[in-house]
Amino acid sequence: MKTIPLFGVVSLPEMDVAALEVLHSGRIASGEYVAKFEAGIGEMLSQRNVVSTVDMTSAIFLALHLAGVSKGDEVLTTAFACMSTNSAIAQCGAVPVWVDVKPQSIEIDLDDIIRKVGTKTKAVILYHVAGYPGPAKELAALCQEHGIALIEDCDNALFASRNAVPVGSHGDFAVYSFYPTRQINTTEGGALVCKSADMAARARKLRRFGIDPATFRNAKGEINPTSDIPEIGWAFTMNNLCAALGYAQLSTAQSRVLKAQNNATKLTQLVSELNGVRVVPVAYGSSPAYWVLLLFVANRDAVLTSMKQQGVMASSLHHRNDTYTGFHAGPSQHLPNTTNLQDHVLAIPCGWWLVDEDLAIIAKTLVSAVAVPSTQ
Repeated sequence: MKTIPLFGVVSLPEMDVAALEVLHSGRIASGEYVAKFEAGIGEMLSQRNVVSTVDMTSAIFLALHLAGVSKGDEVLTTAFACMSTNSAIAQCGAVPVWVDVKPQSIEIDLDDIIRKVGTKTKAVILYHVAGYPGPAKELAALCQEHGIALIEDCDNALFASRNAVPVGSHGDFAVYSFYPTRQINTTEGGALVCKSADMAARARKLRRFGIDPATFRNAKGEINPTSDIPEIGWAFTMNNLCAALGYAQLSTAQSRVLKAQNNATKLTQLVSELNGVRVVPVAYGSSPAYWVLLLFVANRDAVLTSMKQQGVMASSLHHRNDTYTGFHAGPSQHLPNTTNLQDHVLAIPCGWWLVDEDLAIIAKTLVSAVAVPSTQ
């Protein structure tokens, strides 16, 4: 039986060449590829202030820190997300305020945000779920009105857009992931995009203990005792090896997203008439990156089990974060639409690594799985 994975991992000959070059050079921790990768990502996103990081969560932590989020502050966010999105809130000592999604949707509910903005609110995190663009323009206006920061979590949304505007363009900060299952694989890595050049300059120092690279070493290459570190930072820097791997993929990244979009269109046509299955709607004017294709399924758990048994690695994708007591968010909040989402969402593969034969197998497997009685 053929197994069809939910995610693919980019592996190109150019990555082998880049890795060997860096390994043989000995410049593994730091080197020219960090700046090259940042410049390439900036050109790709039409953004100037790109700061690469060791991983996505570090980038979100930096964004929260730069936004002035500290102990006791509140950050509005959705519960249906990966822990890589929300864990940084707790790391800052802040408290998440869980915002519901819209009915029968994966999109954050702006009305619920308005109800929950308070005097302690310092930031909002907008997760573009699985590469489906959220209402960033409208949310940016709302955040500006209330004087709070908007952080766009674009971790699997590279090349996604809404009304022809790329995700990440509206927020004060945008965050990207280069985890192995993303559109660019650096084995581990992330990027923070700052609207403000001053914030980006500060982030560059903070990602390396707060050191100012322009003054930290003297003309002899020794640590300069007169170079002060007024704000102590962290070890969040992407290394030269990871950056080289990412740089080798820049020219082909968009073609992978285009293939996923094409596959998602084909799969949608194959499964859209199934009873008990509804393709998650795409907001008007949106072009998702399609990390996966999302469905609402009436008998989700039975369908999920059956598909996996038949070799198609579908998934419920995330587990709602508001169930974790470590966030210290107080009594459980009423999020009826998030509950419905968690109970019925199904992610199926649609990525660049799949061919038409695979898509036919996925659709056939879904048809078979939907017919499985819920008691099984």
